[in-house]
Amino acid sequence: MVSLYTSFIDQPSFPLRRTLSAIATIIFAVILFRTAWISDDAAITLRTVLNVTHGFGLTFNIAERVQTFTHPLWMGLLTVGYLLIGNVYTTTFALAMILSVLVFWLTLTRAVSAFQAMTGAVVLLFSSAFVDFSTSGLENPLANGLVAAFVAVFLTQTMSTVRRLTLLWTLASLLYLTRPDAVLVVVPLLVVASWRAGTARALLQSIAVGSLPALVWTIFALVYYGFPFPNTAYAKLATGIDSGELHVQGVLYLLDSLDRDPITLTAIAIAVVVAAFHRTLAPRALAAGVVLYLGYVVSIGGDFMSGRFLALPVFASVLLMSRMLVGASKRLWATAAGALLVVGCTATHVPLWSNSRNVDAAPKPSGIVDERAVYFHDRSLTLAKRGTFRDPDWPSSPWHGTRRNVVNACGLMGAAGLDLGPYVHLLDECALADPLLARLPAVFNPEWRTGHYRRMIPEGYRGSLETSSNQLRDPELHRFYDRLRLITRSDRLFTRERLSAIAAMNLRGPSGNLNRQFYRHAGAVVPLGELSTIRQVGSAYDAQGNRVLVGPLAIDCPPRAGRRYLDVTLDSDDRYVLTFLSGSHIVSTLELGPIPEHRRQPGLTDYTVDIPGRARSTPFDTIVVTAAAGDTHNAIGHLFLEGNPATDWELYRRVAVRDALIPTK
Repeated sequence: MVSLYTSFIDQPSFPLRRTLSAIATIIFAVILFRTAWISDDAAITLRTVLNVTHGFGLTFNIAERVQTFTHPLWMGLLTVGYLLIGNVYTTTFALAMILSVLVFWLTLTRAVSAFQAMTGAVVLLFSSAFVDFSTSGLENPLANGLVAAFVAVFLTQTMSTVRRLTLLWTLASLLYLTRPDAVLVVVPLLVVASWRAGTARALLQSIAVGSLPALVWTIFALVYYGFPFPNTAYAKLATGIDSGELHVQGVLYLLDSLDRDPITLTAIAIAVVVAAFHRTLAPRALAAGVVLYLGYVVSIGGDFMSGRFLALPVFASVLLMSRMLVGASKRLWATAAGALLVVGCTATHVPLWSNSRNVDAAPKPSGIVDERAVYFHDRSLTLAKRGTFRDPDWPSSPWHGTRRNVVNACGLMGAAGLDLGPYVHLLDECALADPLLARLPAVFNPEWRTGHYRRMIPEGYRGSLETSSNQLRDPELHRFYDRLRLITRSDRLFTRERLSAIAAMNLRGPSGNLNRQFYRHAGAVVPLGELSTIRQVGSAYDAQGNRVLVGPLAIDCPPRAGRRYLDVTLDSDDRYVLTFLSGSHIVSTLELGPIPEHRRQPGLTDYTVDIPGRARSTPFDTIVVTAAAGDTHNAIGHLFLEGNPATDWELYRRVAVRDALIPTK
């Protein structure tokens, strides 16, 4: 019976196969309408769309040219759509849903067999990553469409070699303009196609023509913005976070997906494993692209949006299963479809039976959150009020004030940007929209959250933004900001001074004289010598000579291996964490306090402790003292660290007293 059914529906000419694909596509469209939403990150791009269509240029804050979007091609489509439709929200929903439905339909109808189409349909209908980001206002629908087109062109046999290769390079170039890191998925396929080009001349011709879209935009960005890459890239490169921590967070991102949306990584794993044993090179190349992309996702720490960076690889895996794995048995795909269906039904949120009920919007301890759940109440189609998606009343007249209204933001920057209008300058503490802060290290925070890397606001910077001047107090940063303002705020693009500044800034980068340690620790940095005076046990936390902690305090230490002891006085009723750093790497941590209440004395207390093992063997250059719990009366008196000749005599005496080697007085 199964074989009869298989042979019956697997005939490409039989109408039932196309009809079943149409039914699945209708179901997918219904799911999209029930789950459609707009993310805050998408609203950041929409502010730029409104600015450029109302005469303010390709800007987020109209006072300076900064590229806050990573998807110029998607932004361009939204801009054209807005000019035609006249409502920025309607444009966003329409483009995303039309592209997503079209991609879904083409994926099923171009599948090699009916059972492979069925497997693909199960994955796409049950994958929260794919469904949630088929709307959201982000670039995923366009990226999916370009990857699908790339695979289709790669598999075609009707084009000449040069034309086919040129089209592949063009699609890769457009994919770069949709999101630069998305190119990783197709890079191995592009290498295979280029290797088969035949002649070097054909390859060079294809590269020269196909790369033009990306090259033209890069030159435009370099001239207009002053930098070839989005400001977000510079912001995320200057975090100062150790790569090992990023990798751990990236693994947590994958584990989060297995918990919330198990079908996504399961489908990717099945596609990659089957491709690895396939007899032809092309499926293995696409599988390598998927693995390469996942490796990149892990290396950057994933994302705070659950599933966002897995939507493209799961779609590429569906293309791999449905288009490229020719010759695999129908029994394999029937089994895979059944297994994936079962796995898909175990998800926290199953797209197929999504509705307007509230879902869990709380972030996990890892900082990863179901972003759709966060914004669904206010920015979804199913819960929209009549005025929810009314087009913003955006002005088009130039700003004529003498002092700008500056509002701090990090999260909710997109919504704030649309609500406040173009004349309000958003000071983005996470640096995605701020060119100066993007070139400063993120403030040290062991509990950092991916995508939310806060910066210290330099003294005088807010006043600089309010008055369109340079009031920075740090002399070196003042000089650097002068050059940066010339690039981002000059009325004229083509002046010798501005072009020279662009060349210098991109070739040499930020000035090496900036005190990055100062900004890394929000200005709370002291040398070890300043804490070398003995502070008596029992003294009040705010007594003269003690240092009251309003935040973490970084203590510069000469790096030296083999240190065994430290002695520190801290407020007795609080818990403190000492973090030992070597550069950006956390070597070890040590928790101290509070003293149990029954033997606690008011004021400072003394801790004479052994330095943790890893901090003994690995030289550390900074100790960060953080008040982790207790009241608001946090303070440190002194810190004696072995290896400091000025305090070693007292430190060794205290260690001897602690170890009962000498009697206490």
